[in-house]
Amino acid sequence: MMGGEQFRKMDSNYSPKSSPHGGRSPVVSRQDSSGTLKATISLGKTPTIIQTGPFYSMKEPPGKGELTGDKDLMTEYGLHHTLTKFKDKKVKESLSSFLPNLPGIYDGMNNLENSTLRSVIDKPPIG
Repeated sequence: MMGGEQFRKMDSNYSPKSSPHGGRSPVVSRQDSSGTLKATISLGKTPTIIQTGPFYSMKEPPGKGELTGDKDLMTEYGLHHTLTKFKDKKVKESLSSFLPNLPGIYDGMNNLENSTLRSVIDKPPIG
């Protein structure tokens, strides 16, 4: 078989209306185009396929109403001043002033003079 013989020759009586798909052409827009990829095929010396419509491979892009993370929500809801006030606050108190009832928490060297075993037995640190 020669290279040119494998292609079917077009009959001069051929018309697009006699095709199994009817008279539809990819250039003519259809009423229902949902889920279709629109493309124009140009034949000639250099055949090309040109995409003429949008193409989404998986699904439609998200709507405008959804929360996507592209905004600073602290500024959006007016909480930026509160955040700055909270994070810039200096802690001056010691840790044991906040947690006085937990055993084993002390501020360092102030308990060394009373750190004998007898003082622990007489006055247990657990209240």
